[in-house]
Amino acid sequence: MPDIINRDTRVDWPAILAGAVVATAVGVILSTFGLGLGLAVNSPYEGEGLSPGMFAFGAGLWLLLTQVAAFWIGGYICARLRARQPELSEHEVDVRDGLHGIIMWGAGVLAAGLISALIIGGATTAAQTADRGGLVGSVATAAGAEIDQAASRERVDNPEAADETFTERRAEVARKVTVLSAFITAASLLVGAAAAFFAAGVGGQHRDRRTNVKFFALRRPIRSAVVPPTTPVV
Repeated sequence: MPDIINRDTRVDWPAILAGAVVATAVGVILSTFGLGLGLAVNSPYEGEGLSPGMFAFGAGLWLLLTQVAAFWIGGYICARLRARQPELSEHEVDVRDGLHGIIMWGAGVLAAGLISALIIGGATTAAQTADRGGLVGSVATAAGAEIDQAASRERVDNPEAADETFTERRAEVARKVTVLSAFITAASLLVGAAAAFFAAGVGGQHRDRRTNVKFFALRRPIRSAVVPPTTPVV
């Protein structure tokens, strides 16, 4: 009975979860590295660092490379660990390997989305607090001795005290950045899905052909002792 159940199983969830875990870990590492690199090349001072256009282009390119690398590795691992049903045809095996890569991609996207939501939520709260404190200080500094900290805080908290032109311009920039970021993220995720599909096909072929990958070849082949030929007895 267990053998029949294993042969009839169409989805190998352990292999999918293994690939998704590795893909998510690689994505987080590369995203963190890209974040640090972006903070290093960008500058808050005018005339220094990259322009907003170049920074957006670099961030989008890095996100695309991150998605391809992470889901390619995850798709290959998923297919390489997946058990092949010997009664299936070559075409069916290729289809199932590719679909396992797609399912792995979906699981990885959900995991990455959950992690991003938690990180962005905490960062947004901290940024709003810091931005409000800095704005209060800027208002007090600009006004000089005419108003104190309490009055400047009241101006910040009061919507009528804000400059409408500056607020509208800031909202328009935020809207454009949000739309561009959403488009780049969606496009990179679709490319990541294709990478997971084809990587799973490659992993499945290596599994069936028992291909030795040099990266994983940690053991040296054991050389058998050479036995000298014996002299025939006449």
